[in-house]
Amino acid sequence: MMSLGAIITGAIIKMYTYRYRKNHLSLSRSVKFKNKKYAPPKGFSFEVKDFGGTKFEILSPSAPNERYAVVHFHGGGNTQSMNSMYRKVAERLAKLSGAAVYSVDYKTGDDLVYPSVHDECYYAYVNLISTALNDKKIIMVGDSFGANVLLSICLRLRNASIQLPNAIVSISCCIDLAATGSSYEKNCHRDPLYSLPKSQNFKEHEKDIRRIIKYIGNTSPYDMFLSPAYAEYDAFPPMLIQCGEAETSESDNDILYEKALKSGVNVKMTKYYGMWHDFQYLTPFLKESKQAWREIGDFIHSFIK
Repeated sequence: MMSLGAIITGAIIKMYTYRYRKNHLSLSRSVKFKNKKYAPPKGFSFEVKDFGGTKFEILSPSAPNERYAVVHFHGGGNTQSMNSMYRKVAERLAKLSGAAVYSVDYKTGDDLVYPSVHDECYYAYVNLISTALNDKKIIMVGDSFGANVLLSICLRLRNASIQLPNAIVSISCCIDLAATGSSYEKNCHRDPLYSLPKSQNFKEHEKDIRRIIKYIGNTSPYDMFLSPAYAEYDAFPPMLIQCGEAETSESDNDILYEKALKSGVNVKMTKYYGMWHDFQYLTPFLKESKQAWREIGDFIHSFIK
């Protein structure tokens, strides 16, 4: 059952996004998040450093757990850069873990195509772990497109025999860029962010809801480094997967869970009934979001002892 707050909030989101959904516009391209000058909360330090030509925003408690670090990959596709919402997420991760959080501020732009973002993040991460974090255990956290990039990085690390992180948190992952999953039809009128208006039926608008993003360029959407749904996850670390049950891309998360299980990964997936894409990030005040953040905290603390 959804909480009353979630039911009301979901209805408000649906009203707000109606014109975007009706015209099949990309929210990540159309909606601009606030990006005002950042001041860290009391008891935390904040700095920006360059690793491998990429900026990382580093948020750290005054007395961090030096044995661990969290590396955070934000979503928003190739069009949303670090912003106020993702900095609030970094704050939550720093408070939950007691460790420094390194948020990747990768380059964004409408003109970017694969493998630009994936390559940038891979080489930046390799530089980061070989310099600043070479003696630390690492928990990687990513949402949506950021989870895609995170998993792609881990596949490349494994294939290059480079140390994988110690744990992964995947939130509302978008890892099947061919958009083949059954949830695109199942949730075609439910998802408050990406669904079709009720006046538009699935058969006539299937190509609009199974949107193929421009970032793919000339690469096959079935390439496993672009679409980790088509990869195998042998030798991967423990993984927590969270998603909303009403997401159009719910099935991307199912695929990741099933592939991880098949590969023998210690994996847990939690779906939150009726909830939408990135609900933990977008609406952290809801009962369901607080529960999801507690679960993330418990998962992290199972490694940070």
